[in-house]
Amino acid sequence: MDAVVVIRTRSQSPRTAHQQHQHQGSVSANGTNNHAAAPAATNGATHRSWILSVTINNRSPHEFELNDPFTETEYKSILEPYLRHSEKPSLLLTADDEAAPLDVQGAELKIDDYTETLFAQLDKKLELRNSGVAKYHIFVVEDHSSRRPSENAHGVQCLAWELLESMDKPCMRITRVANFVPGGSSSSTQQSRVPQELSSVRSGYLVKVLLVVARDFTLSGADRDPEPDLAQYPLMTVQKKLRTRGKGRMLLEVVRPGSREELEQHLRIRSRQDVFFHIVHFDLHGIVQEDEHGRMVPWLLFAKKHDETVGQPYNLPGTCLAKADSIAEVLARYKVENVVLNSCLSAYNRHESGTNLAQTFLRHGISNVSAMWYYVHWQTVSTYLETFYNELLVNQADFHVAAHRGREAIRRKYADKTGRRYKDFFICVNYTRESRHINHASRDRSPSLSDQSQDSSNSSSSRVKWKPPAGFLGDNLMAPMDEPIRMKLHLLELEYKLTTFRVVYASDLQRSDAKMETTIDQMISMWLATNLVDEVYFYRAKDLDKPNMTLDGLPYREKRNRLHGSRYLPSSMVRESVRPLRQKLLVIRGIDDVLDPGTQAYPEDNQRNEKRRRNVEDTLARLTDRLHREQDSYLLFVGDKDAQWWRGHLEHLDGQWWLHMPWNITVHSRYNRDIMVPGDGGRRSLTPSPLGRSRW
Repeated sequence: MDAVVVIRTRSQSPRTAHQQHQHQGSVSANGTNNHAAAPAATNGATHRSWILSVTINNRSPHEFELNDPFTETEYKSILEPYLRHSEKPSLLLTADDEAAPLDVQGAELKIDDYTETLFAQLDKKLELRNSGVAKYHIFVVEDHSSRRPSENAHGVQCLAWELLESMDKPCMRITRVANFVPGGSSSSTQQSRVPQELSSVRSGYLVKVLLVVARDFTLSGADRDPEPDLAQYPLMTVQKKLRTRGKGRMLLEVVRPGSREELEQHLRIRSRQDVFFHIVHFDLHGIVQEDEHGRMVPWLLFAKKHDETVGQPYNLPGTCLAKADSIAEVLARYKVENVVLNSCLSAYNRHESGTNLAQTFLRHGISNVSAMWYYVHWQTVSTYLETFYNELLVNQADFHVAAHRGREAIRRKYADKTGRRYKDFFICVNYTRESRHINHASRDRSPSLSDQSQDSSNSSSSRVKWKPPAGFLGDNLMAPMDEPIRMKLHLLELEYKLTTFRVVYASDLQRSDAKMETTIDQMISMWLATNLVDEVYFYRAKDLDKPNMTLDGLPYREKRNRLHGSRYLPSSMVRESVRPLRQKLLVIRGIDDVLDPGTQAYPEDNQRNEKRRRNVEDTLARLTDRLHREQDSYLLFVGDKDAQWWRGHLEHLDGQWWLHMPWNITVHSRYNRDIMVPGDGGRRSLTPSPLGRSRW
């Protein structure tokens, strides 16, 4: 037996212990005195309290006063330092951290006390533990203005409600609801509501996901950003599962480069094609800082679009801030229903609700948001997203059920190599603004795609009922792909250069362990799978030596496309697939020997090589001029020369040189690469900083 509990704030402004003593207690609906004594202040600090209205399964509401288990001082001295400590391995702690070492076990005991205190107050009023109910679905509701951020200092959602999910009995699932009403006023007689379930994928339909990835390449050493596969790898894994199991189809596209301008352009292009995304995922930094009016507001850190008109040479992919409010307007304009962020502070509400990026998105009409309550470790993000997307898209769970199971997976998995399990699962929170009347039944599975979502894409194919035979192409879009590639920082740089400059010379500097051919092949498979290009042509440079060659008839050695090998596809499926953003990727090998053949022993060989070099240079000049002019294709050279060679032979094509070398050449390394710590007697893993930094 399950039950639905709706907790709604009757008094939006929290009261302190001093204010509580000035009252004789709150009065419930039946007129009885219902005041709960406030906990004693710690070191002069006070506990906040709220007057709440609680409804169980549409019964008569209960009203009582809830006290914050922590004081403001305890949040700053216990909870926040603990979460910061959990995001850093001990080798990466700052001097301030070392000067004031954290009592981790003591902090965890305090967090356990926090959980017990919060539950005890609910249990005292509602008798949750002895009610015979096996599972409670708890919806924490706050009312806000639909026109402007709330100016209230703290709402009841500033509490760490998700900690209740760690209790064994009864089981609880938390969903935060932001109810937006005109003018910000809430009616005391308003009927309690719970959120509408996410329109999710159904067998035979297409779910559309857009991913935005950005990293700060200016960071180095221990502060270096984590690898850019936190979201892309689990999403591509889900894409492969859907493909092989025939449970549905998934369109996964990536904004390249991950700039604000490119995001808006991507959504605009797709909307003109009647393609609207069900989910937009942001895998980038989030911060909270003042805006031009001095107000604390959330921001997102996007890739900076390279401006060739400035005249400055390219160095590294830059970053730039974008106010969350402006991004929310873009998403709402293009009918985005669900947003996922693994950005730090993307659900930060330690100040007024205006600092909460998730609520900013909800205010603009986004239906569901999964975000991070504070700073978060990359391993926590990885575990959460892997489970979240598998539950949401493969098992077809509701958005908020998937979020709950993601937190559950974090609790069951050790967060670092030392065997410690940090209690940071509650950082991953989920919000909704859509609501409907309470339904007593618990429903874990989502309904089919909404009518808008199904009709909004010419690729959703609600009219086509064909299913692939077992063992054939499960997603009806492309041939089966190998294990999804794990993106690295240097590979993200390749994408940035290729999609920005359109012409790239890739080199491994003749390193025997580089395996660049394999990497390029994996990247091409990924670009096809994520709809970047429709076709890939492979050329040998020596085949381009004929004078005045027709660019449309260049002799290629190999051709790949998304439909490669799909002989089982009906023509209707081919027609209705979503076309890629760009037309072609041209890959040219063997360019080094053609442009720089060296001096041969026989004059006739030198003359032949020189003639071939001139013909190839002429063909490349015309080809790249066409690429830059039409802006619908890319050119990738594969070689082994250094940047100086590139500047002398290919820079005039207005492209970039790229080095195939992972960004782990310092002591700082990532993932499963361990180092020996002198005097430590064992191995310790070095991990990167989380997605987010203290930019206040």
